[in-house]
Amino acid sequence: MRTRPRKWIRDELATLDPHRDYERIIALNTSYHMSDFLLDYVYAMTFPNFIAPQHGSETVLREGTGKIYTNPNKRMDDTSRHMLIWWENGPSSPATQRSVESLNRLHAHWAKTYPEQFSHMEDYVYTMCYEAAFMHRLRLRIGLPGFPESAQIASVEFWSRMARLFRNAGTGETVSGFPDTFEGVNAYMDWYENRELPANRYSEQVIERMLTPFAERHFPRVLHPVARALVLGIYPPHIIRNFGLPTPGPLTRWLAHSFMRFGLVMTEKFVPDPEITLGERHRREREKKVAARISEPDLPDAVRHASEVAATS
Repeated sequence: MRTRPRKWIRDELATLDPHRDYERIIALNTSYHMSDFLLDYVYAMTFPNFIAPQHGSETVLREGTGKIYTNPNKRMDDTSRHMLIWWENGPSSPATQRSVESLNRLHAHWAKTYPEQFSHMEDYVYTMCYEAAFMHRLRLRIGLPGFPESAQIASVEFWSRMARLFRNAGTGETVSGFPDTFEGVNAYMDWYENRELPANRYSEQVIERMLTPFAERHFPRVLHPVARALVLGIYPPHIIRNFGLPTPGPLTRWLAHSFMRFGLVMTEKFVPDPEITLGERHRREREKKVAARISEPDLPDAVRHASEVAATS
């Protein structure tokens, strides 16, 4: 039985101050309607943006030893786990801070092997800007309205604070240079994405490890080309250019844009708002599994008792 109105998220958002309640606004806009399918879809769409320069791809592939190469499903899940923590809890949360610090330590470890690749401050700033404005820009690209002003303000408040939790692994400096306004965020992204970059010789390996796990996890083999089209048709021009991909045709673009637009419209206008976040759903599922494992030693006695009852009835 529902304890809240069907569209309670919209009602709560209307009561919040984006300068003060930015963490709650981000949680409401990301954590509740998120699903495992959408989480993997977002990963496939977004991760290439962070490793479009060749030095980014090199550090995740690590000559075929990186997790993105050896275990791409685990790499996808690890990234998604961090994002769920950040979206749900916000930069002030100890859980988020522990999550980011684990990444800082991981980056510092690999920076010992690839010091130059981890020293580009613009990569860190762009990543935070991307997280702040990705959905706004995607909505505009598929023909929907972008973020309202309150969501734009909340995104800047949220991700500017997230940025200060990260360190440049090559220099040890706290990440700095995140723009003060949403307009500045978009301008930074335009600058970063429109730079002329050398050809990325790792592009084919990287893209395959974005598309294959998503397709294998959520689609039967016969529909893998459809899964790939749903991702490739969403990629913005700079990803197509930097990774040397064939330009998606009109049908591929239409399919991907229509699929995403339909999902967002249904979620925002028709589907009842969930009462708990995806992260909470995962925690409850883990608790059930733990409880089931704890009760397993009693299972043989229970089965034996049921058999005895059946035999005497």
